[in-house]
Amino acid sequence: MRTGDSGCAALVAATALLVCAAGPSPAADDAFGRWRQRPNSCVVEHGAAPKLRCQELQLDQRSPEVLRLSVQAEAQEPGELIRLTLVGAVAEGSQPMVCRNGSCSLKRPLSVSLVSLSLARFDGRGLVQGLPRTWSVQGSCQIDPRDLRCEARNGSAGEPPWTINAQLR
Repeated sequence: MRTGDSGCAALVAATALLVCAAGPSPAADDAFGRWRQRPNSCVVEHGAAPKLRCQELQLDQRSPEVLRLSVQAEAQEPGELIRLTLVGAVAEGSQPMVCRNGSCSLKRPLSVSLVSLSLARFDGRGLVQGLPRTWSVQGSCQIDPRDLRCEARNGSAGEPPWTINAQLR
């Protein structure tokens, strides 16, 4: 080994040590997480079916571009629950949630372009009643720290949209 080579090797080792000691960049930490809330009021509607009262809303951010909204609501049958899950892309010009250590906060308006809807039913013991039904949809969600409004339409002609309206504060 030449004398100059040991200086280069030491410099490379020191640089690698600094990079490792710094840890992951903050942006890597902030890309994903979950936000959950019990709304002040929340209603799920689907055409002429009775309105369903929501109990909990949850947003999962898997990446800065993709969000999943899960809504838990009371079913028409006493003691049963439904979980409606909407998946979409953060709309152009909208910013993702701010997340740290897997927990997110909703501090600014967020717009999501929806691509799928899933519906699962649970009995009074929390056991799923059959396989969830899933559809491709078109629609959007407008979410801000005070309100959440979503509308999702599947491609079937004459099928009414699913709507979710919630007051968060």
